[in-house]
Amino acid sequence: MLRWFAPIAPITPMLILALVVGLQLSNQKWNVIGLAILSPMLAATFAGPRLTAGYGVAAVLAGILLGLHDDLFGRSGGGPTAQVVRLVGVTAGGVMAVLVSRYNIRRETKLQNVTRVAEVAQQTILSPVPSSSGGLRFAVRYESATVEAMIGGDLYEVVDSPWGTRLLIGDVRGKGLDAVRIASRVLSCFRLMSRRTGGLRDLLANLDAEVADASCLDDFVTAVVGQVDGSRLTLANAGHPDPVLVRAGQADLLTVSSRLPPLGLITDGSNVTDTVLRAGDRLLFYTDGITEARAPTTGAFFPLLPAAEAAFAHTSLDEALTDLADRVRDWTRSTLNDDVALLAVEVPGPTRHAGPTRRSDDH
Repeated sequence: MLRWFAPIAPITPMLILALVVGLQLSNQKWNVIGLAILSPMLAATFAGPRLTAGYGVAAVLAGILLGLHDDLFGRSGGGPTAQVVRLVGVTAGGVMAVLVSRYNIRRETKLQNVTRVAEVAQQTILSPVPSSSGGLRFAVRYESATVEAMIGGDLYEVVDSPWGTRLLIGDVRGKGLDAVRIASRVLSCFRLMSRRTGGLRDLLANLDAEVADASCLDDFVTAVVGQVDGSRLTLANAGHPDPVLVRAGQADLLTVSSRLPPLGLITDGSNVTDTVLRAGDRLLFYTDGITEARAPTTGAFFPLLPAAEAAFAHTSLDEALTDLADRVRDWTRSTLNDDVALLAVEVPGPTRHAGPTRRSDDH
């Protein structure tokens, strides 16, 4: 329902009925009583069966009283048969409106139950990320989309392994419980194989095989898999948005030499890219809900790099992600159409001093 309509929705059917009555009383030559059916029909779009039935009864009573007042049961209104037919039409429309209202309520209840189950499942599979591990600091944030959107399959994880700290961020194609199920399989595989598989290429191959086994032909998972061993960051990108490196206050994308297809679609090859990290560097891994966020008035995409530079001026990673999430909400006027998962990583360095922050350009 449109936001501007929500506050006046409860009284709109009454206003429509009053308008029909006013039109009928203003000119006895008119016969607009059939329009009274609009009152319960409109109520059915947002109200429950009882309130809808109330508007239906009011419409029928209005038809009877107006018929008596304007002599619509007489010859001027086409005779009693014509007026009875009109009232039967209004009554039938009211009954249909009640049935539509019952159907809408049941459908919304079912959708809410499914969404609630998906939310619980999603919260269960996304285990908390440690605040520090392997000499690195971490923070995560998950921004759910608008209420009308279904739960997505965004995922993230951090695992300590004998070969370094391994990171994963990904996004399952599709929505709902199927997406959550595939995300659960991917996370379980990543947690297990990260501690058993030495090479990042082999780890990626295991994840690809898991997605192919868990999904249908048209399902896939975009993902970035990373490994931090000392000062070396190794990345493999399977069709996912590039991470952001914030160094000395400047944000840049960490592009890989060759981007692979999404997990579940990789047929051959596994390219990785190495980057040397410095003390004080900060990394941002994210899902495409943030890059596809648009301003509702202009349709402009969210300016990720300037926003990341401003947000990561904060001393705390948690504060930085909160600031970034607030900027996305401000940009979209709180109308996100897809979930946003954010994973921030920091290489500890000299003590940071919070500097002034700036908002992204107006939109």
